[in-house]
Amino acid sequence: MLFAELYALGRFFVLETELRKERNRMSKLISQTVIWTALALTVALGVARPASADRPPDHHGKIIVEDVWATPAGEGGHSVLRLRVINEGHDHAHLLSIETPVAKTARIVGRVSDHKTATFDSMNVRADSELDLTTDHMWIDIGPLIRAVKPGESFPFELVFSRSRLRAEAHVHGADG
Repeated sequence: MLFAELYALGRFFVLETELRKERNRMSKLISQTVIWTALALTVALGVARPASADRPPDHHGKIIVEDVWATPAGEGGHSVLRLRVINEGHDHAHLLSIETPVAKTARIVGRVSDHKTATFDSMNVRADSELDLTTDHMWIDIGPLIRAVKPGESFPFELVFSRSRLRAEAHVHGADG
């Protein structure tokens, strides 16, 4: 009889150990499920934007272009287009390119201190801020020109944003503005 009791007691300890292992495995599985669910909710809530009746989506309806002028240049040359883009909207505006019928290409150029210039493929205009392209540090290079642009003339250009386009006219001043 002692043997049967010892066998039953041993079996009890084995079952208890297996049960403990199964509880630990289930606990880890539940913890992982909770963590993945929390992560999924965090991502979903971070990406989702709340709907608001008093703030309609901003499709760049509040972008203003001011202080627009360009330098004169001959056919085949390059003109510098200066302007300020003001974003009064609630969303960022991503400027992708500049188009004009007077030149083959137009690109945003910048310089830091006395270093070489850099060309930007695009530029972000943050909400409630401005992109100042009127300085010696940042401007739009237009060229090579298809035709000459002379002082006193104007020419059209278009700022191409990720979700809209904005047309404007550039008045050609002297080389110094």
